[in-house]
Amino acid sequence: MAILTGAIKYRGSFKSIRNYVNLHDPNVYAGEKGGANRDLIMNNPAFARTRENMNEFGGVGLCVKAIRQGLQNLLPEQTDKKFTSRLMKMVKEINRRDLAGVHGKRAIIISDERIFFSKIVFNVLESIARKMVRQFVWEHPITKASAKLTLTALDLKPVLIPEGATHYRVQNHLSIISDYIYSEANRSYEPMSLLNEMSAHVYSEYTPVGTLLTDELDVAFPLGTLPGDDDTVIQCVGIEFYLKSGATDYLPLKGSSMVVVDVF
Repeated sequence: MAILTGAIKYRGSFKSIRNYVNLHDPNVYAGEKGGANRDLIMNNPAFARTRENMNEFGGVGLCVKAIRQGLQNLLPEQTDKKFTSRLMKMVKEINRRDLAGVHGKRAIIISDERIFFSKIVFNVLESIARKMVRQFVWEHPITKASAKLTLTALDLKPVLIPEGATHYRVQNHLSIISDYIYSEANRSYEPMSLLNEMSAHVYSEYTPVGTLLTDELDVAFPLGTLPGDDDTVIQCVGIEFYLKSGATDYLPLKGSSMVVVDVF
């Protein structure tokens, strides 16, 4: 695909050439008009592999949507504009690793590839939580139904604190993402667990900046929730900054940060 590099930028069609841009991408792309129509793609045997790729891409999209739903308490404040794109690439790679599946219907077995989720980056421009991770201590029981975060004299260096911030607090966040398989009966990808998208979170108290924080933050899913082998629990820890307004109001500020500390 050609990319326009000159000073003239235009969008739309010019004779046999079409030009377009993608969201959050500064480049202007150019390509020839024409190509296969929808009827050919959906029915012609020559496009069988294309249909298989489209089917798996749809399953990846459903999985990523579920991940985002489980992380909804963090969106969009804790993420950048390319967060979803990074998730799509990661989940597609997990999809490719199902070597036993038939192409076009390969499963998305997250429980076998949990290491990928420990590398999630929420915002490439905000790394405070990653820099503080050595001051966090986390643990969870074998049931996977809860997780504890221990903070002992948490010390935020002045250089990490956004301008104008008067207070901060720490969040301990859990979410569940299920493995996905292709259902022949429904001709679509479906989660293997009913706990898919479930989440829970807890905050520390508002703490003045410059004050060391010692606390234990226990977060748990609703009573009776027992994540199974098809469930992957993602534990995230975040630091959020605020400007105190009046006696009881706290206004959120930019500069908050989130990091994945455990996946189980």
